[in-house]
Amino acid sequence: MNNSLNTSDFSRELSLLLRIIGSGPWEEEDLEGLDWQELIRLAYHHRAYPLLYVRLKERGYESVPRSVMDSLYSKYSANVISMLRLSSEMEKINSALMKHQVEAIFLKGPVLAQQLYGDLSLRTSKDLDVLVSPRHLEKAEGILNELGYVTEDEKTLGSWKRKKHHISYVHPLYFTQVELHWRMSAELPGASFTTLWDRRTTISFSGRPIHYLSDEDLFMYLVSHGARHGWFRLRWLCDMDRMIRKKSFDVHKLLEHYHRRKERDLAGQAVILTNRLLSTPLGGDLEELSRNVYAEELARASLFFIRNPVDLSPNGDKGILAYYKRYLYSLMSRREKLSLIMDYLYPSTKDVSLLPLPKLLHFLYFPLRPFLWFWRYVFSKEPVNNG
Repeated sequence: MNNSLNTSDFSRELSLLLRIIGSGPWEEEDLEGLDWQELIRLAYHHRAYPLLYVRLKERGYESVPRSVMDSLYSKYSANVISMLRLSSEMEKINSALMKHQVEAIFLKGPVLAQQLYGDLSLRTSKDLDVLVSPRHLEKAEGILNELGYVTEDEKTLGSWKRKKHHISYVHPLYFTQVELHWRMSAELPGASFTTLWDRRTTISFSGRPIHYLSDEDLFMYLVSHGARHGWFRLRWLCDMDRMIRKKSFDVHKLLEHYHRRKERDLAGQAVILTNRLLSTPLGGDLEELSRNVYAEELARASLFFIRNPVDLSPNGDKGILAYYKRYLYSLMSRREKLSLIMDYLYPSTKDVSLLPLPKLLHFLYFPLRPFLWFWRYVFSKEPVNNG
């Protein structure tokens, strides 16, 4: 395959990290004169330190400073404990949902680490992502509340379900984070819960059944999640690498389920990045998926986020956020761009914060929306979005 992605401006440490956690060639002489602190910083940022630690340990090169291995081992060990705690919490939530007959699919977290890596210690996770049917959403929220979880997400207006696809919860005692989804992602609106539930896979986790996405749905979920975040964590490309190497999904079935041009573009972007950066070998069908001019453009655009550790939160650099918004816009289909424009017409919780009105007068937020948005943008200097 012709490598048209220009990575010549990648730092030496980033290039080496890609080869170590991927399948690129590297030997002990490649470690000479390395900025080890920069390598560790990149591994932490990209959440790739478990793989880096294991690969360096396997080679056993004497030129690797003991302080580097000690630092990586400390983070690796802490991640093992964190993943075990997260696994315990996942089982508790799963049991409570099953007890109340709430159909739930776990999207990432420990179950993903177990399925893709065969070892909880090789992947990091900061939260649990649970997908439930929209009709069970309130019931699932009540169960999380009973388990001690709280949310700061505002649901003042009736349009919150349209503008979001999940609610974030946190346990104040254990600090476990849970994202409760009622859509798989904003990028894949066509995959209804009923469809995903019918195609689900049930696996045994610590001797108990856990419902999980089918391999094809998981592939596209990881694709859409990575694309939405500009693939700024190499951990997500490592997940794609594992999926492709395991050959657990049927490419023909994948394209049958996700046949829209946009879905193929996003899948092509993921395949191109994984192949070019991690040297992941592609089969015939995936090779064909990567021969996509627009997917190449998306892959090139995302290199900015991989090359530069960025803060994509609202508090980040305005120039970077502007580039990120243009990138997100390029991911959208025409229908989604129209939907985004329509979203501007719907009031948000920011409107409520700026001008609190009694519930009986909430209908006034619709005609007031343009004025409130303009006021926030001019006087608060907030980034332009559909909030």
